[in-house]
Amino acid sequence: MSEAKNVLLHKVAQKIFEEATAASLGSTFHIIISFHLKQKFGKDPYEVLIDNPKAFYNGLREVLGEGAEAIISLVGTYLTVKYDTNCTTEEFVRLFTRNGKPTKERLQEIFRNIILQEENKLKT
Repeated sequence: MSEAKNVLLHKVAQKIFEEATAASLGSTFHIIISFHLKQKFGKDPYEVLIDNPKAFYNGLREVLGEGAEAIISLVGTYLTVKYDTNCTTEEFVRLFTRNGKPTKERLQEIFRNIILQEENKLKT
């Protein structure tokens, strides 16, 4: 994948997480979680999300404890309501709790689908 497309996936993942959590938990929640995850990973946490969803989830668990799965579920629900991602909330959560290249690729596919949907909205 090209560097530009990879950066775009990171930005879309960040935007989706921010929108989903702000709607339910307030805008500062995303800022606080992003800060703690950046401290933990030493880089953009949404880069970690795209490159290694399981590591992102484990970092989220270190910050939030058992609430991590609830946050991932919240984001998954947001995606199923706002976008036609062909992914249930349960599948979205599983993408973060399992290892392997297929889960990473599926997650990237979901975010690429969101990018296409947003581009199509701009064209109309």
